[in-house]
Amino acid sequence: GGGEGYLWGAVLGATLITLLKAELQDWLPKLLGTSGNFEIVVFGLLMLLVLQRAADGLWPLLAGFTRRVLKMSPDKRTLAPAGEVRLDHHALPPKGEQVLQAQKVTKRFAGLVANNEVDMDVRAGEVHALIGPNGAGKSTFFNMISGVDDPTEGQVRLKTRDMKGKPSRAFAALGLGRTFQHVRLLGERSVLDNVALGAHQRGHKGWVASMLRLDRAEEAAVLAEAMRQIERCGLGAVADTPAASLPLGQQRIVEIARALAGQPAVLLLDEPAAGLRHLEKQHLAELLGQLREEGLAILVVEHDMEFVMNLADRITVLEFGTVIAHGSPTEVQANPRVIAAYLGGDL
Repeated sequence: GGGEGYLWGAVLGATLITLLKAELQDWLPKLLGTSGNFEIVVFGLLMLLVLQRAADGLWPLLAGFTRRVLKMSPDKRTLAPAGEVRLDHHALPPKGEQVLQAQKVTKRFAGLVANNEVDMDVRAGEVHALIGPNGAGKSTFFNMISGVDDPTEGQVRLKTRDMKGKPSRAFAALGLGRTFQHVRLLGERSVLDNVALGAHQRGHKGWVASMLRLDRAEEAAVLAEAMRQIERCGLGAVADTPAASLPLGQQRIVEIARALAGQPAVLLLDEPAAGLRHLEKQHLAELLGQLREEGLAILVVEHDMEFVMNLADRITVLEFGTVIAHGSPTEVQANPRVIAAYLGGDL
């Protein structure tokens, strides 16, 4: 009765039913006696009335009335539609410019040193890979440079700003997007819905406008941006498909499209090639190469050495939380410390 598909419609409907039930239980016996179950009959009649007068529920009626009242407000400049809505847009930094930087980043857990004075930077228009054996501290470092966790010591800078103590949403607002080792999608929702989530942070309408359905123009802009990123990533044919029904390779691309919808300057990818077949890895490498050419800064944490060596411009190698090598793929492959860390490592 409140309105299917409206969050506040569900609240309104549940509230009205609860209140009406209490009132009817008190008043119907007084009016009609206690010999029949009149409560069900009256509820049925009320439901028929709602279906006849408000087929979409009560909330759209209330929201429409509120919009009419607001439009009568004297300050129409702020309430009337403003034409085409544009989401926030940020130009990418020039190629080669340092976008993300870690300086002597250290993380301790009850005496255990997970990262020890790690220095690393990611520049616009490059793919930088972070590699190392299991337990090297890659995930801990990844969390610190994306705002999930704070360093014990050292500094993380994003677009020259010191991010000490800042939450992950502040990193996202400044232009950092990331994916996760295990795919995190709304499986029952379409690819379009999932990617649109990434664009919502670029809007301006708050929850009140959303509740009253005053954000239609902005919502259309968000969906248009989501579709643009879906096409950019080669997913146009599955835009309306539930995300969970896609193969793993496409699900990982959906995550990247969602991150791109937030218009990041730097993209952090946590093992994007894990579990992918050869052709899926090729498709992923082509997409990341395209994004690099467009000027994105990309940091990849990855175990697949063949994938990394064919893609990365620079590589940083961690062992026991410490940087043991840094350079081009050719330099890293020839480094004795790296070979020893991988036990003669099949690089």
